[in-house]
Amino acid sequence: MSKLLAVDLDGTLFYPKKRRHCISRKNVKFLRKWIDEGNRLVLVTSRSHDFTVRLDDEIQRPYDVLNCTSSQIYHDGNLIYDKSMKNEDLQRILEDINKKYHPIASFITSKRQPCVIREENKLGFFLKMIYRMWYFFQFCYREPSVVSKEEFAKELEDGEVYKVMIFFGLGKNKGKLSKEINKELRENYPEIESSWSLIVNELTPKDCNKGAGLERYCQMLNINPDDVYVVGDSGNDIAMFNRFHENSYCMAHAYPSVKKYAKHIITRVYKLDDLVLKGEK
Repeated sequence: MSKLLAVDLDGTLFYPKKRRHCISRKNVKFLRKWIDEGNRLVLVTSRSHDFTVRLDDEIQRPYDVLNCTSSQIYHDGNLIYDKSMKNEDLQRILEDINKKYHPIASFITSKRQPCVIREENKLGFFLKMIYRMWYFFQFCYREPSVVSKEEFAKELEDGEVYKVMIFFGLGKNKGKLSKEINKELRENYPEIESSWSLIVNELTPKDCNKGAGLERYCQMLNINPDDVYVVGDSGNDIAMFNRFHENSYCMAHAYPSVKKYAKHIITRVYKLDDLVLKGEK
């Protein structure tokens, strides 16, 4: 029976990182074999559609995508689901977050802009240098971005915003803070979805988390949930682990607080060749 592999990108399918190609050779080989044997592939990511279309040349097989943590769903290259946040609600929520938590920067992904960055507090020279170095060493993983308070304000005013990422700083303590803030955001703002990934908090439209989005995708394409295999590594993948627990796989390098939600632990995505494909045979 045909199976569906729903896989996260950063830290999962993109692990380990390469310079010239986003996906490692062994992972690409496995994905092609998975699809060639009659199974489906869907990428479930917080990244924008502008980025994921670049993976066509690497995978060279048909696949679908849940972009912006499922705010957009693409099937056979066509947009079949599209949901953005209410501008007035988002403006109010971000204003509250800035006053209460004092983040360093916020990132918007919208229909017009794959990534607009607004500095919430004036960044020091040291932090700016770190960001520039980090962006340079992203190599093929870079997403086009613009730093502009004006563009950010424009998207908040009348743009179709699919995702907002809020950055609080670097270090282990910031990661812990991000996780704690996520709990408060989920309690205080039920009109949106909130999740955390390392040191970043992610806001998306209501019912647009990875678990709900994948469930919606399966319903639209009449896919049996028992045939779904999910793989991830961070906080925003927990919703997938919960909804598709029996066949849930978490990367071994993930935080313990994330791994505990998955039924299985895996070191590389291509290991599913032995665990699922060859295992069934």
